[in-house]
Amino acid sequence: MTNYSVLLLTGYSGGGGSQIGFVYLYGPASNYLGYVGIIKDGAPLPANVQHSNGILNIYFHEAELVALLDTLRNEKPIFVRFHTTLEWGSIGTNMEPVGEAETPAP
Repeated sequence: MTNYSVLLLTGYSGGGGSQIGFVYLYGPASNYLGYVGIIKDGAPLPANVQHSNGILNIYFHEAELVALLDTLRNEKPIFVRFHTTLEWGSIGTNMEPVGEAETPAP
């Protein structure tokens, strides 16, 4: 994953009426990989999906948004993964050196 964009919403009926945002994910050639749907805390998360064309829809609660955006802003490379059997999705980094002393986001 090389690029992302963020859209925060109010009054949106998607995600069972509990979706408050999207983080759209893009690959090296600006190809669309899918999105992270941001769901209100306390609401059930929709099932993660990988569509037949490979596009991902994975969901996190709003409490995870700051950590998610901090990771996207400050780390590279970033990997997006989906486990097709267990249907979990993840966004993460490769192995990181201990003590690289990054400054956390405010």
